[in-house]
Amino acid sequence: MSKAKTGNGIFNVLTEGVKIYCMNFLKFTQYMAFPVLGQLVGMGLIFGLAGLYTAYLPTLIEKSPAFNSFTTIVACVILITVPGMIIFLKAFWDYLVAYGALNSMTESALNTGRVYDFPAHNALITQRTFKYVGLWFLVGVLSILAINPFFIIIAAVLFIYFILIFQVFTFEDDVSVFGCFRRSMLLIKGNFARTFILMCIIGFFTHYLFVEGFSVFFDLTGVTAFLIKPFENWVMTNIPLDNFNNWLITLNPRAQIITPTNVAEMLVYQIAFFIVTGFTLPLRSICWTLWYKALNTNAEKQEKKVKKLDKNILKRAQQKEDE
Repeated sequence: MSKAKTGNGIFNVLTEGVKIYCMNFLKFTQYMAFPVLGQLVGMGLIFGLAGLYTAYLPTLIEKSPAFNSFTTIVACVILITVPGMIIFLKAFWDYLVAYGALNSMTESALNTGRVYDFPAHNALITQRTFKYVGLWFLVGVLSILAINPFFIIIAAVLFIYFILIFQVFTFEDDVSVFGCFRRSMLLIKGNFARTFILMCIIGFFTHYLFVEGFSVFFDLTGVTAFLIKPFENWVMTNIPLDNFNNWLITLNPRAQIITPTNVAEMLVYQIAFFIVTGFTLPLRSICWTLWYKALNTNAEKQEKKVKKLDKNILKRAQQKEDE
């Protein structure tokens, strides 16, 4: 199949992105299954087993005094959480790799019309692991700085300018870590407003509308009710809400008391949010890859015009010297 051609407008990027995502939906869902669900399973094992151990610890101490030791308790907690931690870390790393590999998959879909050979796309990223970790480290540092209220506006602007760093990393392997940020900024420069609009549209669907729809699905299928009870028990056992509510009331006597049910409902919603945003990561990566290619093509055309102009100037200058 010949290479697909896409326009450089927002509408063209969105329509082509949705088309590629839908045509390869099962493949993308298969690829994201472990990175998304693996993190949830890992966290569930960590907190679930630790919670069970805490609940049955008094009984274990009664049956065997050996458990009545700080060293033994810590060792047991570490042992029972190791399996969940291994699953979580592996899934988390695969999720980070997906930010780059999905861009390569988009390129494959544009060239061949299909997505295949996941290990090859992953290898494109993992063979530059050190640089990739450095890229994520800088993203983490900037994210921490963005928490500061004084930097919120600046961080929001920089987020848009740096939104193509993973596309730059994937397709321009000779660019350094800092170069990825600089290159993304150069591509977005002059296209800030359009990039912002595209980001808002993508974010509205994948971070709000789809999440709300999936939350309704949780309610209708009984998943919400199924999860709320164990979460309530976990909150009552591990989170001192009474102390927090007392502190809250001292600050504001009219403040609404937070109950274990409130926390449990919020946790269930966060699970729905994580699942939806995780499984729609391919859609976002596709759209941003198409946007990168559109802006990169425009930049190359502009660069050629400048070079042609420079050659003409030099040619006329040479003619004047000859005269």
